[in-house]
Amino acid sequence: MRLPSNLRMKLARDFARVKSQGSSQAGKFLVLGVLRVEELEEFQFGLITGGKLGNAVVRNRIRRLLREVIRAHRAEIAPGWRMVVIARWRAPKATLAELEHDWLRLARRMDLLKPAPSGP
Repeated sequence: MRLPSNLRMKLARDFARVKSQGSSQAGKFLVLGVLRVEELEEFQFGLITGGKLGNAVVRNRIRRLLREVIRAHRAEIAPGWRMVVIARWRAPKATLAELEHDWLRLARRMDLLKPAPSGP
């Protein structure tokens, strides 16, 4: 199942706003930048994979894996956030599980996820 295109950040000014007005945290494989935007009904995300990571095949593989991580945790992400996920130089050697673990750790640290429902 694909992520809807309205969840993707497409404009350079949106990326720049997250960088200038938001906050960020670095992990082993990723850097996560976030900005609270109250008027968003859901969330928006953007991916950055720089040329230093490798050729187009490598960069596209990383983007596919990161989209899969976001798709898998879509229901857990709180609405009203813009996030930019930047792949670090170690990302090409990471597995899906390692990227997911790193992203979840950063998302929890940035309060990006909805609180877990407390059961009886």
